[in-house]
Amino acid sequence: MLPVSSPPKAPSSRRWHLRRWFVQGLLISLPIGLTIYFVLMVGRWVDGIFNGPIHALFGVDIPGLGILLTLVTILGVGFLASHTLSAWIFERINAVLERIPVFHSIYSTIQETVELLLGGKDRGFRSAVLVPQNGAGAYVIGLVTRDELSEIPGLGEDCLAVYVPMAYNIGGFTYVVPRDQLIPLPELSPQQALRFAMAGGVGSGRHLREKLQAVKAAAEATDKTEAGEAPH
Repeated sequence: MLPVSSPPKAPSSRRWHLRRWFVQGLLISLPIGLTIYFVLMVGRWVDGIFNGPIHALFGVDIPGLGILLTLVTILGVGFLASHTLSAWIFERINAVLERIPVFHSIYSTIQETVELLLGGKDRGFRSAVLVPQNGAGAYVIGLVTRDELSEIPGLGEDCLAVYVPMAYNIGGFTYVVPRDQLIPLPELSPQQALRFAMAGGVGSGRHLREKLQAVKAAAEATDKTEAGEAPH
């Protein structure tokens, strides 16, 4: 009886190439796929806002018409809000909504968050800074949201409100920090700093990391000079 020969094994170099191609394909296709999925999911949600009225008027579902009507509605509200009379009406509606118990807390939080992210009414992120951590030579990236806190009693120092975002998460912390302890990052826009912090320092590119390293080195050299040590 002849022995059964086993199938030839693929060379290790070929297996290595297959693994590398698979990883490269995953790195390219996964972000694209997740982005398309997210856009389609948001699009379906926006499109569904007007599904009921459209179906009642036309008797059929028209894909994409809900998105178009939503965009037209947003533009219409913005157009009306830019005129004095209609802006006064929106202000009255806003005042009424802020007086409703429970609803007021939810509405005001969402309103302030949207204004903060979009920069409405001069409430956007003002600048990017580094916040020292307990004198240990470590820093976190923060975004200045308020440059005066007169409504908070007992601070006693010139303090700012600094929002520190969390990496790979929706959330963060609000620090109250003396102005002289913050290290400004004038070459970094608030949007770049936000992306850098939320991506854990990975997704913002090498040039941003080099900027932060240069700022940190300059701050350490200044500290040594103030302490009477000659910088290396």
